[in-house]
Amino acid sequence: MDWSLLIVLAIGGGFFLWQRSKNEKAAVAANARLDRDTKLYDNIKAGMREYNWRERDQPLWKAKHLEKVFETAHLVAYHVDHFAESRVGFYFKDLDEYGMWSFFAGNGDEVFESYYRTDNTFQKEEPLYHRGED
Repeated sequence: MDWSLLIVLAIGGGFFLWQRSKNEKAAVAANARLDRDTKLYDNIKAGMREYNWRERDQPLWKAKHLEKVFETAHLVAYHVDHFAESRVGFYFKDLDEYGMWSFFAGNGDEVFESYYRTDNTFQKEEPLYHRGED
């Protein structure tokens, strides 16, 4: 029996198993991130429904930068100034996370909505990856 062949096969098999476990860990981390982002995305969408409903009675967009525009049992909404976009920041009490919605109207009929994970300064813009329909 050729021992060198067995050693090469054992090393190759060990390398294969190591790579596979490394890929599985990356997949688990990616799924966890996707779950967190989807939950935050869904909360921002719900927050914007509340924002739009409340804006019927008062112009919330007139608030000052980082001024609280309303608060519910689940969230706090803030006005966020930006030179080119309309922005609303949220603090979600149940998630203990900050999110931000932004809207940009381009040329013609182009409209862009963005959803971000952020911090309490609303300066950080970490795009969200989410499951489901927009």
